[in-house]
Amino acid sequence: MKIALLFPGQGAQYVGMGKELYENYLCTKKIYDEANTLLDWDVKEVCFTDQNALIHQTRYTQSALFTTNYGIYEALKEEGVKADAVLGFSLGEYDALVASGILCFEEGLRLVDQRAVYMEECAVENPGGMSAVIGMEAGKVYELCQQISEQVGSSVTVANDNCDGQVTVAGVKHALEVASESFKAAGAKRVIPLKVSGAFHSPLMNKAATNLESHLGSVTFNHPMIPIISNVTAAFISAEEAKKNIPLQIVKGVRFRESILYLLEQGFDTFIEVGPKATLSNLVKKIAVDVEILHVEDMETLKQVTSKLGGNLC
Repeated sequence: MKIALLFPGQGAQYVGMGKELYENYLCTKKIYDEANTLLDWDVKEVCFTDQNALIHQTRYTQSALFTTNYGIYEALKEEGVKADAVLGFSLGEYDALVASGILCFEEGLRLVDQRAVYMEECAVENPGGMSAVIGMEAGKVYELCQQISEQVGSSVTVANDNCDGQVTVAGVKHALEVASESFKAAGAKRVIPLKVSGAFHSPLMNKAATNLESHLGSVTFNHPMIPIISNVTAAFISAEEAKKNIPLQIVKGVRFRESILYLLEQGFDTFIEVGPKATLSNLVKKIAVDVEILHVEDMETLKQVTSKLGGNLC
């Protein structure tokens, strides 16, 4: 058995996430408590009760979800689950960086907090959006994006290559409208505008990438103890490559489908999503066959995972 852990990104958050494990695992509680001392806002309140309706604002979402994902990971480790590789989706890549040992939790959280601020600022300065293209092969979407960008004089790019027949594109509103018609004319089943605050994973985030890069000189990057797949390269990376990819990841598309295919080529047969909801698990089901796909976010799902793995726990 070869186990890959998958950490979800923005969009998986909900009020109450992580609360059960916080109340039942000291290791999870320590993660939330540490996050609360490092941030200038109450991450536990946002995750557990969210009385001020902040959880879906990028500025707060990213650190809240990063903390929750990692708190769940600590509980999973406590139960003896050992990963052979880690992979995060967009924001989730920061959890993977910490789980791999490349970053410590404190530096990971500080980067995530800065990333959220810069991305939110960028979304205001360079308004844009994202659309999901359903029922079209990724290669065709890439091809059409290039044609449309040349046609309208503004880039439309692939932001997320999720799975076969599900690709997300990003750009300014006018370019996305033109793209939508082109995708439909070329055979896409549906093109769905997404409720997001900006054109994430596109060149419209260039300033956010530059600003975040300016913080990396003071960050310590360690040799990975657990192999980690990069969103940018869809392959295992070193600490040096991780540092280089942090700003790139904001403006480049998430190559999730390719990353899963790469793990399958490496012999991985068990995928555990570590975080709220089961979005990535559902994507893996569309990419891989004859593999074990599990998910953990609360006491019930944690028990299911440990029961399923049984004798494979360390």
